[in-house]
Amino acid sequence: VLGKQVELVEEDGKTDPASGLERVKKLIEIDGVQVIVGPMISGSSKLAIPYLKEHKVPAITMSATAFELSELDGTEWFFRACLMDDAQGRVLADVVKEKGYTKVASIVLDNLYGKGIEKAFIEGLEESGWPGEVVATVHYDEAKKDYRTELGQIKDSGPDAVLIVSYADDGIIVFKQALEMGLRPKQFFNGHIVKPLIKAIGKYSEYLCGSVYW
Repeated sequence: VLGKQVELVEEDGKTDPASGLERVKKLIEIDGVQVIVGPMISGSSKLAIPYLKEHKVPAITMSATAFELSELDGTEWFFRACLMDDAQGRVLADVVKEKGYTKVASIVLDNLYGKGIEKAFIEGLEESGWPGEVVATVHYDEAKKDYRTELGQIKDSGPDAVLIVSYADDGIIVFKQALEMGLRPKQFFNGHIVKPLIKAIGKYSEYLCGSVYW
């Protein structure tokens, strides 16, 4: 890079805020890195930003989308190569209104990412004058690995469309269990769509709409 050799040091934040912060600390204190690509998730980034400022090490994330990260002290050391939750949520809200859905439910990760997109999604609907109703909002714990209770609340609300905000592995479980339970709205919305998810839900991916940044 710019005529200099660059050494790559890799660490796994495990999509866990505390683990992500510990990996950032190791990279700076033990490995002596001068710049970090990451953290991957908003929770780790929120914890890491004050630490990055303290040690004057810049970081650039490709996927931490929470809006509130831009309001934290120390963001002069934190950069993004991705859109924020407010943009993704409002794009999905536009699709709901265009399609004419009037009963919407959401089941999202109980973290900055899930609740951030959900908040932007609902605000986008309300501010657009959408005549429909948000019939259920459910936040789930990624670690549970069984989301039938939460999905039952969504199914009982009788939605036309369902917003699911997940990571990859838990998202596959959420969608599979939803289909097994007979939860088949006219449209599923997701924060992002990955190939393993499309493969896992097969023909039902036809009813899946996501918002991604390119």
